[in-house]
Amino acid sequence: MKWIIRIFSGLLCSWLCASLASCGHDSPEPQLSKASRTVLVYMVATNNLGTDGADTDDLAEMQKAADNGDLGSGRLLVYHAPADASAPRLIEITAKGQTVLNTYESGTSATAARMNLVLDDMKALAPAESYGLVLWSHATGWLQDGIVEEAVQPRSFGSDFGKRMNITTLRSVLEGRGIEYVYVDACYMATVEVAYELRNVTTHIVGSASELPRDGMPYDLNVKHLIGGTRDDLVKAATNTFDLYNSKEDPQLRTCTMAVIATDALDDLAAATAGIYRLTPLPHPGKDVTNYRGTARQGYSIDFGEYVNALSTASSLEPSLADSFNAALARTVVYAAATDKLWDMWPIHNHSGLSTYVFNNSTDYSIKGYDTLEWFDDVVSHHLH
Repeated sequence: MKWIIRIFSGLLCSWLCASLASCGHDSPEPQLSKASRTVLVYMVATNNLGTDGADTDDLAEMQKAADNGDLGSGRLLVYHAPADASAPRLIEITAKGQTVLNTYESGTSATAARMNLVLDDMKALAPAESYGLVLWSHATGWLQDGIVEEAVQPRSFGSDFGKRMNITTLRSVLEGRGIEYVYVDACYMATVEVAYELRNVTTHIVGSASELPRDGMPYDLNVKHLIGGTRDDLVKAATNTFDLYNSKEDPQLRTCTMAVIATDALDDLAAATAGIYRLTPLPHPGKDVTNYRGTARQGYSIDFGEYVNALSTASSLEPSLADSFNAALARTVVYAAATDKLWDMWPIHNHSGLSTYVFNNSTDYSIKGYDTLEWFDDVVSHHLH
């Protein structure tokens, strides 16, 4: 009798196992859960910012934010290229600390190949519904004297042992990446030329038209807004950065400009600007306009809104042209704030949120590769008669 029971039990077990296997085969494979947003801080500290410890200070601020629960359902990654020339690392910061996700060869952080690789790793190792990018290093705006592909040419973003990445190269890297916003924690990147170059690769750009103090943004306050990533979040992050410096008691440290730029309005702004430039040949009244580099009132970083309005007034243009320009500018710059002076030395007469290159002679348009920019082709070329 027992052997009959054993046979029956074996058959029952086999049937159950087959049934379970069949159900498992019909079920979908388990999927890796996606974060709401992954934020990558691309930190190139192989320069005096790194030797001064600004990178470690900011990493500590990020850890503080994570410890406070500010990541929510998002993830925070940092590509950290340190000043001591050790291997750059892609790390993830969580409330449990820092985890190294990958390591890389030193000395190539300002190349398209390296940034492409890191962005690929970000999506593979920290998939999310959306992505935000923070650029951390030195920067000089639109100036096209950095790296194109792998060749050094006559700096836009980054300073990696002296190597720099042109803004046109940055655009090519970010194309098709689905980066929802770019927050530039570096100097001079809120230029209309930079914004226009990046208008088709991201929806919002946050940056400064002037030099940004060494401490950069307060990550302990801003991480939650970077994870949130909405326009209101980005405005709050920019406001936190501005308030940090505007509240300084020492007037020499009370220096900052910040702006949030909506890229979907930049084509209208370009059209309105070109309409004015067609009617206003050089020379121009640039010497009377705010310069964010604090030097003579003409050059690489003149206030864009102030300049175009001064140009329109000096040329006695039809007021509707300036009205169209200012309306487009208001749609483009959704937040702008500036201290009264830069470093307690150079007054800011009017802060539109964007700067631009101003030159007196048409032969100056090729300086620093300005004529390689889309803004030159679509807008400034109409200014040359």
